[in-house]
Amino acid sequence: MTRTLATLVLFGLAAAGAAAPRGPEVAPAPRAAASKVLPPVADEQEVVIYTQSRPVRVRLSTRLAGKPIAEMWSDKLRAAFEFFDRDKDGFLSAAESPNTFSDTGVQQMLQNGFYQPTPQDRATIDRLDNDGDGKVSFAEYVAYYRGSTAFVFRSQPVVAENPTGAAVTEALFKLMDANGDGKLTRTEVNGVERLLATRDTDEDECLAQSELAPGLTDPRLIRGQVQIQLQPNGQQPQPPAGDQTVVTYEVGRVPGTLTQQVIKRYDKDGDFDLKRDEVGFDEPTFSKLDRDGNRKLDGEELDHWRTGPADLEVELSLAGNAADCVARLKTDAKDVAARGFVVKQVEPGRLILRCGRQPIEFWSYAAVVGGGRQPALKTQYQYLFTQAAKDKDHVMEKDLNGPNAVQFQFLRTLFEPADANGDAKLTRAEFDAYFDLQDSFRNVALSLTPAVQTPTLFQLLDENRDGRLGVRELRTAWDRLIVLEPGSAEEVTRNAILPTVSLRLSRSLDRFAINQQVDFRFQQPNQMPQVPQKGPVWFRKMDRNADGDVSRSEFLGTKAEFDAIDGDKDDLISLAEAETFDAAARAKEGDEAKK
Repeated sequence: MTRTLATLVLFGLAAAGAAAPRGPEVAPAPRAAASKVLPPVADEQEVVIYTQSRPVRVRLSTRLAGKPIAEMWSDKLRAAFEFFDRDKDGFLSAAESPNTFSDTGVQQMLQNGFYQPTPQDRATIDRLDNDGDGKVSFAEYVAYYRGSTAFVFRSQPVVAENPTGAAVTEALFKLMDANGDGKLTRTEVNGVERLLATRDTDEDECLAQSELAPGLTDPRLIRGQVQIQLQPNGQQPQPPAGDQTVVTYEVGRVPGTLTQQVIKRYDKDGDFDLKRDEVGFDEPTFSKLDRDGNRKLDGEELDHWRTGPADLEVELSLAGNAADCVARLKTDAKDVAARGFVVKQVEPGRLILRCGRQPIEFWSYAAVVGGGRQPALKTQYQYLFTQAAKDKDHVMEKDLNGPNAVQFQFLRTLFEPADANGDAKLTRAEFDAYFDLQDSFRNVALSLTPAVQTPTLFQLLDENRDGRLGVRELRTAWDRLIVLEPGSAEEVTRNAILPTVSLRLSRSLDRFAINQQVDFRFQQPNQMPQVPQKGPVWFRKMDRNADGDVSRSEFLGTKAEFDAIDGDKDDLISLAEAETFDAAARAKEGDEAKK
């Protein structure tokens, strides 16, 4: 397979304003006004992608549950501020301040999901009170967490190419290439569905990668447990020599050196100017930049591309559930199409843009299994709480002394911070509220993970990225593969599979899932698939393999009932067909009720 390089350069832009200068405080500020104090979180990026045909500038906005990350971060700090403001006067006093989380403690929660207070690391009034008036305002509270703010949104290093990807593609290509001529025809690709009868070992009406290429899908590899077999020194595999990796510049602007980098990369005849067939810009973009009309772009003209509006604007918004994540093109779709880009909304949280043959993927990714140690630790310490409380509904400090003092040391360190009403009794409700406050912080730290990787043939067919090929994916495989070939080709070759540029927004605690699962999905036979989250209840329950369709074998009704719902007669009930049937049934019930 011919490898084509695609390179990303990320540039941070200032996204959130700092807190306004504070004047004399004569009374607690209204809560609505105080909540507008925003920490300086850079939640917008300038992404420059060097594709095979042209450079592309993307203005990327990152959000959490649809809100700016700086605003969500401010909300988390506001909740903590109010939790520790025991007298509810709008300030933290010298007595209240030591109970709150330290800056390094919040950093631990953002990175690991858990923080255990220690006497050596406390948020004292001296550290929080910037103006020396003996009390801590919310603005001062936000300013204290400078170190933590740097962990709220981070760009990660580029993900290295998966070492087994080429081997997986080769194995599957040979499996599909019935006549062995090195090309895939429509008939050959459509014939893959027949493999369900011989390869579907767990009988879930889907083909997992382990069923198609069992010798190349060691689950230990997915979990990063056999790296020593890939690299003698045990290190993570690195991008090939010559590949450029992701570079994050200081917040503020795209550097002027970018112009020369573009010229160096795309100037084919060495005249230090870029003709349109060299730089690959669409005609409207090129003509706008070509101010002297000589059909060439010099450095000064190209600099207007660097400093002007981005070619595209995209928003990634992360949510707790994958179904609620959003990857949205903000640029007008007609303008995008007129300039030669092809956009496909694969799912609400995943957007694929094509520049020529180069795929660029924007993905808001919520891992099925969350990271962090918080839930297990909470359960563990709830048990300790129960042991200390015995038959009471609360714990007092005297309950933590005696023979079991060592066992209860952790409860002793959080007793005062968690005792919300200061009555020297720690109730179960107070204990849970303290842990829930910690837990809320681990969900706000986000990471943007860029990658330049050649997808395997399996990944190209696996449209919903669940690690399996369902019947509908097999039936539509040809449509997704033939678009990789230029022009009016009627066959697919190995060379059509180009590297995919991807940018994925995820929780920082899930970044290992990004590196180990997303780019090389593996699902063992008999592993339970994710429960469907959309459609009528009957549809979700019948869709036992969670492939998004209900087949005849999954349907629990009669053949006549199945045929009545299966509008397109493809022997699959889709989500749309189920919702249409459900809506019609409800309307019929409503009409009958009126009669």
